[in-house]
Amino acid sequence: MIQAELSRRAFLRSSGAAMKASCITLTFPMVLTACSRANETRLNGGDFATLSAVEAREYDAIAARIIPTDETPGAREAGAVYFIDNVIADAFERQRQTLRLGLADLQANTAALYDTALFADLTSVQQDSLLTQIEETEFFATIRFLVIAAMFSLPEYGGNKDELGWQLIGFEDRHVWTQPYGFYDADHLAKGE
Repeated sequence: MIQAELSRRAFLRSSGAAMKASCITLTFPMVLTACSRANETRLNGGDFATLSAVEAREYDAIAARIIPTDETPGAREAGAVYFIDNVIADAFERQRQTLRLGLADLQANTAALYDTALFADLTSVQQDSLLTQIEETEFFATIRFLVIAAMFSLPEYGGNKDELGWQLIGFEDRHVWTQPYGFYDADHLAKGE
């Protein structure tokens, strides 16, 4: 249990670092709006708001390497790409340009090193190698931040499909918590106060 808590703390610390290095900063209303549109698009099987089919496939592949599928579902299963698409739709032109150029650079490196045009067509080992090379860039920090936001947002708004992100970190969604809330509440109830 302690190891799981330490891992969660380390994960949250790295998430905060990703947010600081991201070219996109999200406010709570921006997250809610993006999540709501992402969920509607995902549920209705609609087209992406800003991403082309190729860009969506590339971002989905990147998201799948940031939070991969292993014994638990990852970013792909949680629908993170829909959230990313809707955030990019609301981004400023400078931010969209940062992401366009970052993706173009990643694709250029893909072509140069592996003789294929698309990052999504690479093996997971090749993808990890390329992402490791760019992990200090604003592009990667932004995508990592968006994937994390998508994974742990409210499921009814988008990216966190079927509460997969919450399950990953052991979060239990309860509207009402029952007694005892802690040792002090149990003691209080035992005394009849």
